[in-house]
Amino acid sequence: MNIASKNGLVAGPNNVAYGTAKAAQLHMSRLLAAELGPDKIRVNTVNPDAVLRGSKIWEGAWAQGRAKAYGISVEELPQHYAKRTLLGEELLAEDIAKAVRVFVDGSLSKSTGNVLNVDGGVAMAFVR
Repeated sequence: MNIASKNGLVAGPNNVAYGTAKAAQLHMSRLLAAELGPDKIRVNTVNPDAVLRGSKIWEGAWAQGRAKAYGISVEELPQHYAKRTLLGEELLAEDIAKAVRVFVDGSLSKSTGNVLNVDGGVAMAFVR
């Protein structure tokens, strides 16, 4: 089970290192699923967008850099990320935890190599 990011699928401004790392993580997960499947080892990925509340990544310079990239204030980030989704809602850590749970609790015991976006509906991140 891997946690990647919507940025593994969507190019965002001023985000080369993070986006590249997440894209590599997504592909690594698919490769591992292919290699480990014969041993009945499942490898899936949950792909969230920005979870701001309670996330350490948004403290300090990261939030400031994202706000600058979008031309907004740090205080506007939660609303900015929510407004760009189809559902228009802020993502919470609990939303990501629920997605992880279905992969690890046996509910999807016959699934491997999958990516589950938990991003409120970012159309650019739809897996094609």
